[in-house]
Amino acid sequence: GPAMDLWLTKQCDYMLAYEADAYNALRPIAYTNWPTLDPLVHPTEASPSEEARWRQRAGRPSQSKKLEYENDGIALDANLVRPTEANPAGWFATYHAYPYYPDFMNLDPGYREARSPEGPSAYFGYLRALVSHHAGIPTIVAEYGVPSSRGMAHRQMQGWNHGGHNERAMAAIDARLTREIHASGAAGAIVFAWLDEWFKKNWIVIDYELPGDHTPRWHNMMDAEQNYGILGQYAGEGRTTPRLGGDPTRWRVLSLLQHGAGTGQAGLRTLRAGGDESYLYLAVELKARTFPWGSEGLQLALDTHLPAVGQHRLPRTGIRSDLGFEFLIDLAAPDSASIRVTPEYNRHTPSPDSRTGDDAGSFARRPVIAANRQDGRFDSLLVVTNRARFGRDGTFFRAQVHDRGRLRYATETASTLADWYLDERAGLLELRVPWDLLNVTDPSTRTVLADRATTGDFGTAETAGFHVGVVAYRKERGGGTVTGTLPDLDEGAWPTDRFQVWRWPTWTEPRSHARLKPVYDSLRALWRPAAATGRPGRPAP
Repeated sequence: GPAMDLWLTKQCDYMLAYEADAYNALRPIAYTNWPTLDPLVHPTEASPSEEARWRQRAGRPSQSKKLEYENDGIALDANLVRPTEANPAGWFATYHAYPYYPDFMNLDPGYREARSPEGPSAYFGYLRALVSHHAGIPTIVAEYGVPSSRGMAHRQMQGWNHGGHNERAMAAIDARLTREIHASGAAGAIVFAWLDEWFKKNWIVIDYELPGDHTPRWHNMMDAEQNYGILGQYAGEGRTTPRLGGDPTRWRVLSLLQHGAGTGQAGLRTLRAGGDESYLYLAVELKARTFPWGSEGLQLALDTHLPAVGQHRLPRTGIRSDLGFEFLIDLAAPDSASIRVTPEYNRHTPSPDSRTGDDAGSFARRPVIAANRQDGRFDSLLVVTNRARFGRDGTFFRAQVHDRGRLRYATETASTLADWYLDERAGLLELRVPWDLLNVTDPSTRTVLADRATTGDFGTAETAGFHVGVVAYRKERGGGTVTGTLPDLDEGAWPTDRFQVWRWPTWTEPRSHARLKPVYDSLRALWRPAAATGRPGRPAP
């Protein structure tokens, strides 16, 4: 057989012999595989040379950076191995198989058209083909599941994406995947993972978690790989962590940054800030218990690096500021809120071509540094999750994107992915922003992205602190009239000395608390009847 298959089999044989000699015991054995090395042929997974030829024919430039390997060029096939009479325990095939990657799992026509007993499922189509290939031996799915991260790294056609699921959705998806693995004829499955692993990384954030050896010190909610746990590991101490829609006292004890007179319809009274291993927390106290979202909106402008440099004019109102801002949180309404960034400090540009869907250049290395602007421009935090590609027959598949900066309005009880909420009982506007969305590369040392290079590792710097300004404005055609600010304006502008700097304490040992996620209950409900009948049950809604 091929050299790699022979080497892996030799290692398995060595382990079996060692265990038999040392402990007089035998167990079934396999080596771990995954879809990129499966023995199946995938027509939509062109090799780099095949894709280059199709791009040349189409007159489209090649991508400058391709953040993945060739996924159908090499195969490992457990069918090449047979146990001898000396191994009655047996041999099996095992794969780490998630529903969202590689792309061929959701692009190959046979998988796209597949239906499980529960409905359309490209994942079921792939599993069925895999089990069929290994018909003579058992097939185990040794890792599967979806993470409850705020960030999303890859899209899947049924919505079982690599991240972007609240914890209730995660529970429902993991239960369905379990049932589909069983229905495909697989011999068993192992869900990933028992607990959230803060040390993990994934391609969409790995370049910006710096220093890399500090990653275990903080919990990146934008990193899908850190949020697979059945047992969730959450930042801070559970009894003091601010919660959207929770105890307002936890928000009112945050550090006071600005104090206002509370004039205007909104009545901006105070701005407070805090932070932990996962989030920046912001709380704005309003004089009015309700806010007229139909006619007014709110903005929070954030300076995170180099106070004198950044965007010096805010959109909608045209407010000028001596302080330069890198980010703008625009709360136009509960269903249309976002965080945006100045163009030079946006690490994920440019976006795919809106006409062709091609993403040539989207992965190009570029400087990411604050720059002075006076035009009021802030860009969306769009990122390519699924690159554009050509299949082996020349079929073109458009790139898919995700807006990392879209903000969700809800309490944490309603959704674990909530970003902001107006507590009308307390008159508190509450926000929590993952550090990664603000280009903070390591909150434990107050390190932020500060990169002037075009090659090599990204550069960083220690921030001197954050400055935050708040604006209430009346929505009008072509702009907006200011109805209140924190701090106060001076002849329509913000002087730097009106702002209070916020510097959070650093740490070397992270604080955390744990609790079981809903997926624990959904899997327990599913597996309980399986223990008695051999068939997985269905959890209650």
